[in-house]
Amino acid sequence: MESWKQSFWIATFEWKHSPKSFLYLLGILIVSLLLIRSLIPTYLEEASMGLDFYFLAFIFSGLLSQYVRPKDFQLQKITGLFYASPFLIALNQLAVEKEVIVTYKFLSYLFYYTLYSGMLLIVLYPSFQQVMTLGSYVAFSIIWFCFGIYIGCVNPTFEAHSNLGWNIFYGLLFGSMIFIAYLFIFYKWYDAGLVSWTIYLATEKPLLASIISIVLAIIGWNFWKKIMLRKLMKTDYL
Repeated sequence: MESWKQSFWIATFEWKHSPKSFLYLLGILIVSLLLIRSLIPTYLEEASMGLDFYFLAFIFSGLLSQYVRPKDFQLQKITGLFYASPFLIALNQLAVEKEVIVTYKFLSYLFYYTLYSGMLLIVLYPSFQQVMTLGSYVAFSIIWFCFGIYIGCVNPTFEAHSNLGWNIFYGLLFGSMIFIAYLFIFYKWYDAGLVSWTIYLATEKPLLASIISIVLAIIGWNFWKKIMLRKLMKTDYL
């Protein structure tokens, strides 16, 4: 419990030094809302990759919500191809336990992610009313919000240590494989798009889909925390 208190204190320190971040987040939220609302009507008539891509790559990957944070708290070039968070490096040079640092980074991620994606999911409900009841939309929201936990929590791990060259290599390799699998599954096999598939799950199997999503979120949260802790243990910040 004491380590969680320390982590929360460090997280609040970041938030107190990020007043402009909340204005940026509000601006991104408004732009995202207008863009998504313009895509939904045509998507519900005939699925296309536009809405899928925006949901996957920007909103529920956690990228946009983390982009607004101050630079000192974000991933920055340190030297050569070595990237890390300057604030995280400073914490490592102080008498702060590595478990505390990891928990702080994940609390910070969750805070910004929840503000952005949570607010967006709330205000988007009227746009989906024609295809989902309130109960189904709650399940739909849980599915997508949890996606940003069990997949999006990879974001904090990069801030511990990242090699730009390897990141680009793995991004191209696995990104291509995932994109090909996505096209085959959701535009050849299911043939209605990823967002439409999650609407189907939320409508036909809301409880099961919600439970599985929550379980995956818990597993993902703990998995990525262990990955980040391992990075902190192996990296020499001196």
